[in-house]
Amino acid sequence: MTRTTTRTAPLSATALLGALLLAAPAQAQTATSAGSAVQAALNNNSDVKTAQANLDKAQAAARAAQADPSSLVAAKLSAQNAFTLAQANLRGARMNTLQSTVSAYTTLLEAQENVEVQTLQVQTDQKAVQVAQVKQGLGNATALDVQNAQNTLSASTQTLADARAQVTLASARLATLTGLGSGVRAGSAVNVPKLSVTLAGLQGGLSGLGALVSATNDLSAAQLNVKLATNDFTPARTLQDAQTALANAQRSVNSAKQSATQTLASAYQTAQNAYELQQVALSREAAAQKTYTQDAARLKSGTISAVELQATQLTLKKAQYSRLQAQNNVLEALAALSVASAQNLTGIGGTL
Repeated sequence: MTRTTTRTAPLSATALLGALLLAAPAQAQTATSAGSAVQAALNNNSDVKTAQANLDKAQAAARAAQADPSSLVAAKLSAQNAFTLAQANLRGARMNTLQSTVSAYTTLLEAQENVEVQTLQVQTDQKAVQVAQVKQGLGNATALDVQNAQNTLSASTQTLADARAQVTLASARLATLTGLGSGVRAGSAVNVPKLSVTLAGLQGGLSGLGALVSATNDLSAAQLNVKLATNDFTPARTLQDAQTALANAQRSVNSAKQSATQTLASAYQTAQNAYELQQVALSREAAAQKTYTQDAARLKSGTISAVELQATQLTLKKAQYSRLQAQNNVLEALAALSVASAQNLTGIGGTL
């Protein structure tokens, strides 16, 4: 039996444009807030789960060591230090999860907004083609003018297709982090809190960082070894080795403090810069909104055309997108500062 193969013709540029502008999500999509996304990620993240299990184990061991009358002082200190470090590691895992989720959420939110910007850009370029064609018919534009307008439309149509693809990728990343399933969408922008804490205030809490806790634990163990070796029945060489180890441990603590302080200062400065840039973006958005309002009134009075108003609308949409990016940059900077300070400063996710 002979089978007839039907070939499907490729989409024309016009058909592709229509498909992009009218495209609907292929599957049901669930919108989530930043707070919900972070909480889901904290519940889903394997590093957090592992850190929690290690903490439970260390806590049980520390309690057993303290309750055991035969447990020596070194064993008790070691168990307590392991518990303290496990607490810091859990906090660090949660902070890292917060940061990665915030980044994924803001990336998706911007990708979604960019689709709206590019959709309006395509509509504007489509109108420009129509205007060029009408002008050509009146003898007020050349074939080259029409071709240039069509080329611009083709480029913006491709940009829109790319923007839609970025939404899919960003959604998949957030879904992987949170376990919320495919097709997840970012609900809305986050109202970022003000940075009310000072750099000095944050520096006072650096002792909770995992690197500093680890170094401090080594220092306390070295101090105990020196104390246990300072007597008449311990060889002098053993005491000297313990003192050398103590000096090394102290240097390690100092180095960890210096590194943490520098990282914190850099993150704090980045956050301050992000706040300043957000104010610039807000001012530009307000100016664009004012211009659009004025042009809308001018359209009603007949002093400008609908095409000119559409161009103003596009300018406003781009200003709104830039403001969203600036706002997200502040949130991401606060997430990075949270990791550097071991304190959640984002206003989402709780104390951690």
